Amino acid sequence: MNPHDIYKALDEIRKAFPKSSKMAVHLIEIAGTTGRFDEATRRGAVIAIKDAWKLQDQHATQTFRPTDENVIACVKGFAEKAVQSPLRVLVVIDLDKSQTEVWALPKGMCFIATAASGSRFTTEVLVLSHFRDDVLLRSKLGAVIVQLYYVVSPPIAALISRSVCLRRFAMALIVRPAAKLGQHFQR
Repeated sequence: MNPHDIYKALDEIRKAFPKSSKMAVHLIEIAGTTGRFDEATRRGAVIAIKDAWKLQDQHATQTFRPTDENVIACVKGFAEKAVQSPLRVLVVIDLDKSQTEVWALPKGMCFIATAASGSRFTTEVLVLSHFRDDVLLRSKLGAVIVQLYYVVSPPIAALISRSVCLRRFAMALIVRPAAKLGQHFQR
């Protein structure tokens, strides 16, 4: 399949993506094909969205060749997950680099765990994110708990992130025990 057809298929998936989630698809052609200004504009758009989504130094979730149709199945899978748990998905088909990169990130955050650990990619944050998505959001009561958490936790997380002592305290007494409990429920 040619990259333009893959782009069109991905754009159709983007149009049907759940409204609670965000998806962007970018096709960067070789500068000689479109002109240097168009190529630079497209690269600038990708850089801007990566900055906005804090992906500057993050490796892609998956990488494909520009002609690999498997990227369509991959993104369809993310779209199915996005129905249950909001996601941000960025797809960049870069013909100049001969690769297609896909980033998929949970849209919601584990604010307290992220503040306490200092990264949204620690084991505890990932476990708690999966627990939220796979257990809590599958029930009405769990969804209410998650919504309440999103209202209450940002100011608490802001407070925790300002103090090394509070980060250690939160990790030891809140985050690690919650992650262990989350792992127990996912088995």
